[in-house]
Amino acid sequence: MRTTARQTREHEPSVDEMRDDLAEQMAMNMDVSDIIVLLLDGCIGLNETPDIEIKDEYREVFGEN
Repeated sequence: MRTTARQTREHEPSVDEMRDDLAEQMAMNMDVSDIIVLLLDGCIGLNETPDIEIKDEYREVFGEN
């Protein structure tokens, strides 16, 4: 099993670390059809997503912070 940066972190994550954690989680759950959709349609990157939305998504996905 793969260990993520989130699992080894011993401090509260910064918003940038939250972005990285969310991207990693999303990537691990993607299949080829998801990647094809991204390549065809693009997306709004997590770096462009407002901090408050990142924090809300992080809490929803990981149930913490």
